[in-house]
Amino acid sequence: MEGKMFKKLLYLLIALLVLVACGTSTPSETGTPSETDNVPAGDVAINVYTRDSSSGTREAFEGGVNLEELTVDAVETSGNGDMAQKVGVDEHGIGYVSLTTDFEANNLTPVHFEGVEPNFENVLDQSYTLSRPFSYVTRAADDFAGDVERDVVAAFIDFLNYSTEGLEAVEAAGGIVDLSAAKDWSELSANHPVLDSDVTTVTIRTSGSTSVEKTIQAALEAFQAETGVQFVMNHTGSGDGFKRVLGEEKDSANAADIGFASRTFKTDGSEEVSAGLAQGYYALDAVVVVVSQDNTNAPESLTADQISKIFGGEIKNWNDLN
Repeated sequence: MEGKMFKKLLYLLIALLVLVACGTSTPSETGTPSETDNVPAGDVAINVYTRDSSSGTREAFEGGVNLEELTVDAVETSGNGDMAQKVGVDEHGIGYVSLTTDFEANNLTPVHFEGVEPNFENVLDQSYTLSRPFSYVTRAADDFAGDVERDVVAAFIDFLNYSTEGLEAVEAAGGIVDLSAAKDWSELSANHPVLDSDVTTVTIRTSGSTSVEKTIQAALEAFQAETGVQFVMNHTGSGDGFKRVLGEEKDSANAADIGFASRTFKTDGSEEVSAGLAQGYYALDAVVVVVSQDNTNAPESLTADQISKIFGGEIKNWNDLN
């Protein structure tokens, strides 16, 4: 009798477990929406992506939207390309990249800033205000490997800033430049007699901002086609641009001849560029807030205040923007 009662209780327990399992099945198993599936489409957490603290893009972005403190939930990315890739595959993500970024290839939608579309024309006429310079500085005149290396770098800086060929290469790669006063390189090269000799064994080393990589690579390739000069690029962030030409890493394995920043160099004494052979900026760029093309919740345009609240953690869900 006790055995039969035990078996009945056992069967009853098994039946109850089966019922519970059916009641907690996922939608894919039952075809019935779960409790989370009933949440409104827009009521989804915003995933914030940012750059590391040495990034010139981050500095320009935070200053441009008056962001005082970044949310601790932000995911840090290693560079412009990494940011583009991560946001592009995150349906609910938001980040910021250079205007030189290939939005389509990375599945990104650029967000308008204060109602203004991010494009070349709007940056040049200053209606799109979330912009910054692409800056450069070289080693000191007496700190190159030799006179030939110094003179070749000086020639490249001239090519980058003033030649039609150099500026067109930068523009084609997404940089915003003014071609109105550009001159043919055949005219400018006459000012650089070092190029009359064989310079095909000379290598220009560049470092700094990851955002400038596309434009600088395009300019270096155009310069190489004219002169035969070699180049090596090692770009890890704007903070390294100054360090590797005039700072504590200028004589390290990471040393460079030209350092770049996607911002102005700091004027607090930590980046004293006046010691360099040459310094300035060669192009303008825009910082662009981006979301994935798969994001159906993001508005077409955001204000500086909205962006600041998103990246500060005050606005946490996409439907809070509607």
